Amino acid sequence: MILYLVRHTKVNIQPGFCYGQSDIGLADTFDKEKEVILEKFKAVEFGYVYSSPLLRCQALAEAIAYTKCIVVHDDRLKELNFGRWEGQLWDDISLTAEAKNWFADYANIPYPEGESYRQLLARVQKFLLELKAGPPEKNSVIVCHAVTIRAFYCLIQNIDPAETFLISSDYGQVHELELIR
Repeated sequence: MILYLVRHTKVNIQPGFCYGQSDIGLADTFDKEKEVILEKFKAVEFGYVYSSPLLRCQALAEAIAYTKCIVVHDDRLKELNFGRWEGQLWDDISLTAEAKNWFADYANIPYPEGESYRQLLARVQKFLLELKAGPPEKNSVIVCHAVTIRAFYCLIQNIDPAETFLISSDYGQVHELELIR
């Protein structure tokens, strides 16, 4: 089964802000970006579209699924929960003692009042286990977030968590991963 992992399009927030699970709206460029992504899916066969329930993923997931299937929203596909850091500038966050502690072991240390990368991996792992146990051999589209996409790489291709942050995931980028059942 092929998983088409799609990062949401650009968001309506100034660069440099931490927004993780905050429900940020889409940038004015959504319609143009959406058309480029839809073009990529014209000849792709898939049976399911799964989406993070955050607004920045929902509209794109609905457009991809349009007339082909329904969208299944799943909380396990949300972005990493940055806790108290959400809505703050990364430049300000990086100056704190909490940030220095977190950067030393980001895979295991949760964000203040948030979650760790390992916790995100655990929820994506549960999603993958259900997907493997589900209906046979239908390719799926999953509209989600950059760190969530990296978690899929970590779990499916057995990549070290630290190395997954070297994987680029631009707004609107489509990744293909094979999930062996």
